[in-house]
Amino acid sequence: MRSQTLLIALLLATASPGVQAAPEFLPLDADKLREMELESIPPFPAEIVLEGESENWESVLHQGDFVVAVFAASPANIDINEPFPYDEFVLVLEGEVTLTNIDGGTETYRQGDTFLVPKGWMGTWDMPFKYREMIIVDTQAWVTGGL
Repeated sequence: MRSQTLLIALLLATASPGVQAAPEFLPLDADKLREMELESIPPFPAEIVLEGESENWESVLHQGDFVVAVFAASPANIDINEPFPYDEFVLVLEGEVTLTNIDGGTETYRQGDTFLVPKGWMGTWDMPFKYREMIIVDTQAWVTGGL
């Protein structure tokens, strides 16, 4: 799994022409990412929280052509009722998340699973337990299109 995550990150890094290599590799060891300290960030907007307390934490590990970040949340169910602002690759580090799209299709992802939330996706994002993920998104979209 670790090599799969590194391969995806490397593919994303080389997808843009003219990108220069970083001076050092960024190890993305899932065990270390599960244990690392994160900073508290603002909660989800109250109007999209269906259940839960919406406490969130985050640490940005890399910001170049794309952002690599670790995000954690207390148990919550949120309603993504506006089109998701960017494509987001996700590696579940802890807990589980059930995504239900607006057409009723449901998928549950647990520790070690990877998935992609496409730009424009809408539905609910249910995290019944403490949840932590590593995400990879385009930097420009990250800066301009947060939830």
